[in-house]
Amino acid sequence: MIRPVLKSIDCIGNPDTSNDFVIGATAYIGEENSEGVDYFHFRIMTPTRLLAVLEEDKFLDGRATFIVNEFDLSLVEKEINKILEDCIRRTWDDVAKAINRHLKWEYDNIQYETLDEAMARLNKEN
Repeated sequence: MIRPVLKSIDCIGNPDTSNDFVIGATAYIGEENSEGVDYFHFRIMTPTRLLAVLEEDKFLDGRATFIVNEFDLSLVEKEINKILEDCIRRTWDDVAKAINRHLKWEYDNIQYETLDEAMARLNKEN
């Protein structure tokens, strides 16, 4: 079984205030005994900012969103580690798809074709 591990988190910017912000972030997650990682994107926001977004847009897709009272990266790391405990699978692809339910995987919705599939599609179109 493959155990995913949070290697690090990068935040894009710093919160302007402690109780009214939204910032983007990327979690670098890989296999337990490997140096490689995949990127999983998410945002961190406060309830005050959530209310402002809802007032303006009337809707917010909550996937890959952590709502916090104040900026505390250690709390976010703890929650991501809880998610990862539930995402242990047989293959990395299955692990990443499980994590993708909570965070936005860099390869979300990418479909790869084999050379034969691409040639068949091109021949069919011509």
